Amino acid sequence: MAPKRIDRKSNAHLQSLVGSLKQAARENEAPVWKAVAGRLESPARTWPSINISRLERHAEAKTTVVVPGKLLGAGAISKPLTVGAFSFSAAAREKVEAAGGSCLSLPEMLKAHPKGAGVRLMG
Repeated sequence: MAPKRIDRKSNAHLQSLVGSLKQAARENEAPVWKAVAGRLESPARTWPSINISRLERHAEAKTTVVVPGKLLGAGAISKPLTVGAFSFSAAAREKVEAAGGSCLSLPEMLKAHPKGAGVRLMG
């Protein structure tokens, strides 16, 4: 018998988000959402902080990217991307939208792409 798991996250919003990501991964056979949920279950100090410059280097134009952490505004971006992240810095949000892209929260990204098809995980 497996030991009982104790939720160590005190943020109720984060707990419900992780639960909905895992449920979507099971129902839609979408491993990307399981990977995101796994990252969000880890301590927050280990969550990735991705700069805009990394998106510019590694993502193609009109790609959907999910960041299981925070998107930061260092660097420049010229491609229109749809980016989903747990949180965004103000500068990152401005730069993505100025390049013609959009910034979505993880629940919005999950609603828009429940099967996870075409979603690229960065971080």
